[in-house]
Amino acid sequence: MVALALLSAVCTIGFSYHLALFISDVFAASHIGGNAGHLVWVAAFGLGRAALIWVQELLSVRASIAAKLELRTAFYAAIQRLGAAALKTRPTSDLVLLANQRIDALDSYFARFLPSLVSTVLVTPIMTAAILLQDFWSGITVICTLPLIPLFMIFIGWATQEVQQRQLESLRTLTRHFTQVLRGLTTLRVFGRLPHQPAAIAASSEQFRVRTMRVLRMSFLSGMALEVAASLSVALVAVSIGLRLIDGSLALGAGLLALLLAPEAFLPLRQVGANFHASNEGVLASKEILDLIEQGNKIGEPAGSTAELQTGSTVNLDLFSPAAISHLTGASGAGKTTFLAKLRTALPVAQVAWMPQGSTLLAGTVKENIVGLGIEADQLALQRALELAALDDVELEAVASDASAGLSGGQVQRVALARVFYRALTRNVSWLLLDEPLSALDAARARTVKASFQEFAKRGLRVVVVSHQKLGVQAKELAVSDVQ
Repeated sequence: MVALALLSAVCTIGFSYHLALFISDVFAASHIGGNAGHLVWVAAFGLGRAALIWVQELLSVRASIAAKLELRTAFYAAIQRLGAAALKTRPTSDLVLLANQRIDALDSYFARFLPSLVSTVLVTPIMTAAILLQDFWSGITVICTLPLIPLFMIFIGWATQEVQQRQLESLRTLTRHFTQVLRGLTTLRVFGRLPHQPAAIAASSEQFRVRTMRVLRMSFLSGMALEVAASLSVALVAVSIGLRLIDGSLALGAGLLALLLAPEAFLPLRQVGANFHASNEGVLASKEILDLIEQGNKIGEPAGSTAELQTGSTVNLDLFSPAAISHLTGASGAGKTTFLAKLRTALPVAQVAWMPQGSTLLAGTVKENIVGLGIEADQLALQRALELAALDDVELEAVASDASAGLSGGQVQRVALARVFYRALTRNVSWLLLDEPLSALDAARARTVKASFQEFAKRGLRVVVVSHQKLGVQAKELAVSDVQ
């Protein structure tokens, strides 16, 4: 982008120089026949600048795509590290909004704002220096009026930021409400509240429309203010040049060149101001995304025998012995699930096989829920995982869904167990974290699953189980009040 900006500045100066010479020769010296060379240079520099602008646009868009891909990848990795329990304060609709529309809003930042900023830093000083060399007083006028545009940008930016923040909050509210309506559609229908929802969604949509129009109105007014400031500045240069041309103190060629370069000195700053508003939504979103990525990056690096939790406290990992089963006990509401989720976030993702409480299935077959969508299964490990989870009454090709259609609660729980066991068998994990894995199982299958815990403990894994039921196997009981 730096090289293209410099080449574009050279083409602009060359174009203006030869055009000014052609006009001055024709109108001042009446040399018409010998000016064809200047026109050729004008065409060459004009085409060269157009080609450079096209290449700059192409590279900007590609850079934007690459940056968004990298940001999305880091964002998804952070969500995976943080886990569902750590993200309870962030509704799913907010995460979806961040991952899609809000990241896409960075297109204007990477493809428009940053190239304009590069051009401002490089092209504006070059153009100003060229004007000074041709006409000192025009250069001084440009230098004196240039700070007006950043000053306008600062004042307008203060006013616009609050308006855009309100618009984003309105969009977040609309998204949350719509998502909650979809999730609770059945409940709303049962209690007869469904007919009231279109009006509520319409009200949220109207609020979002009003605030969006307010942002657009502010952007239009700010763009017009910047254009007026730049136009008045160029007009001052033009008036100065015109007066000195009349009294003969300035040559026509020098005055024309200064006049042609003056708008180019202001153009990058005007583009920065215009693109700032379009990119501001993406910048506001990126702050939330980067904060979440930073939060996720702090997770997963235990120091010695302790690991830091999100609360800032630490947990002694030696409480959970290798090659042993730890049974985490406590009354309902004592914080067992919360502690287990926090323990998971404090461990490296690659070392953990985790089953949360109330596991759900994804849309697909039972096999895909165990192995993963589009992943080639290890048949021996898959068969062993089915045996360890006592999943003997469900076909692998049976269709499951997020609503677990066609499967009982116990079957869903055993599919989730098979998924965890398959991961433990095929990955180099050292922790098995299970939250209420026996709550929906009958006595016979519960005995099989308990024996599975012992098998993984014999493999050297640290098995941590949260359960109200007695495990009936050799396990170390830990009260949640003692480990927190």
